[in-house]
Amino acid sequence: MTSTVQHTVRLRRFAAAFLDLAIAMTFALVPAALTQGPSQGRVFGIGLLVGALYLLFRDGIPYAEWGARSLAKRWLGIRPYPVSGESMSWMLSVRRNLTIAASFAIPAFIYLIGGHKGIPFGDWVILPTVVLVIAEAALVAIDPIGRRIGDRVAHTRILEARH
Repeated sequence: MTSTVQHTVRLRRFAAAFLDLAIAMTFALVPAALTQGPSQGRVFGIGLLVGALYLLFRDGIPYAEWGARSLAKRWLGIRPYPVSGESMSWMLSVRRNLTIAASFAIPAFIYLIGGHKGIPFGDWVILPTVVLVIAEAALVAIDPIGRRIGDRVAHTRILEARH
């Protein structure tokens, strides 16, 4: 793969990550915006859990015309390919996306337990997940083939889709 193609795939990968995170946040923000009062934080937490589930299973969506990839990856013409040549599955998606899904699930539990204000010192609990997401993004940017921690664990790469 030429460096120009790798650069284009990296840019589309960042754009797809942003879109997938926006989809996941929509599951949390819309219901919370429609809820009034003290239950708003817990509704936000439930939405974050739904978003975490989307992020966890997003690359195992089995629609044949999608090619087992997230909505955003489909829109941008990229997909994860297992290095082994096997096809993407739900379990491979879980291994690949566990770190990113955890960045949604941990704050979700903070809001579910503590309601509107979360829990005392909740920001300190969330901080490691933010650092992990930044590390994942940095790896995509600096790794010679653009692999993040999830790609290394699941033995996958993001390439242009071959419909």
